Amino acid sequence: MINELKLTFPYQLDRVKEGILKQESKLKEVAGIYADAVESGGLVHIYANGHSRIAVEELVIRMGALTGFHPLLSAGLTTFTDVIGMNGIRVNQHVEKYEGMAAAMLDEVCFGSKDVLVVVTATGTTTAAVDMAIEFVKRYPRLSIVGIASEAQSTQALPKHSSGKNLYEVVVNADRGIFIDNCMPIGDLTIDFNGEHGHYQVCPLSSVGAITIVQSLNELTIKELDRRGIVHHVLRNMHLDKTEDNYNEWIKDQGQRYALSIYNPDAVQPVR
Repeated sequence: MINELKLTFPYQLDRVKEGILKQESKLKEVAGIYADAVESGGLVHIYANGHSRIAVEELVIRMGALTGFHPLLSAGLTTFTDVIGMNGIRVNQHVEKYEGMAAAMLDEVCFGSKDVLVVVTATGTTTAAVDMAIEFVKRYPRLSIVGIASEAQSTQALPKHSSGKNLYEVVVNADRGIFIDNCMPIGDLTIDFNGEHGHYQVCPLSSVGAITIVQSLNELTIKELDRRGIVHHVLRNMHLDKTEDNYNEWIKDQGQRYALSIYNPDAVQPVR
C-alpha cells in the first residue's frame, strides 16, 4: 500500500522560491538597512510570536549567523510546545490577543539611531504582532520597520486588532516601512487531501517562507557589508575544527551591542 502514496509537499517549495525571487529588489533594500544598523554598532531587533520564533532562532544564535541581531521573544508569546497546563496553547493564545504588551516590551529596549525593528508573524493578523508594529511606529516614526508575513492573509483577512489594521497596512503606511511576503497562501495549509476516511488539510508553509527570507537577508547583508569594506563577525560551524576564537569574538561583539539595547546614552527618544 505504501507504494500508492504520492508525495507532493516538496513542490510547494517552488512557490516560496519564486515568490521570494520576485522580491529580490526589496530584499536588497532591507539588507542595506540591516547593514546600516550593523555598521553603526547597533542592532536589528527581531520580534516574533508563536511558531514564528523559528525565524528568529535562525538568526540568533546559529552557525553562519552575523552579530547585530537581537531577539525580542517573550516566553508567554512563544512557548507553545507544552500544549496543555500553565504554558498551554489556550493560555498562550489568550496572551497573544492582549493589547498593550508591546508597550511594556518596548519599554525594555533602547533603540539606536540606525536600529531596525523586524516583526515576523505567519498571518500578519495576530493581535500581538500588529500591536508591536503600531506601538513601534508611534514611538519611533523615523526608524525603519520591516514586516515579514503573508501578504495574502494580511491584506484579505478581517483584522483582529482594535485599530482595524493588519500588519501589512501598518508597515506599508509607515514612513520607513517595508513589507516582505512569506509566500504563504491564505490559511497556510498547502496540502488538501480527501482520504478514504476523512478530509484533511496539512503542511503549513509559513515557517519555510520566513526562514528562507531571513537567510536570504543574511546572505545579502554580509555581501553588502563586504562591499562597504567592513570585516564583520560571522559564526563558524561550531562542530568542525577549533572555533573557540571565532566563538569568543562573536559573543564579545554581540555583548557590546546588547549592552546598548539595555542602556544606550545616545538612544533615540520615543515619541509619547
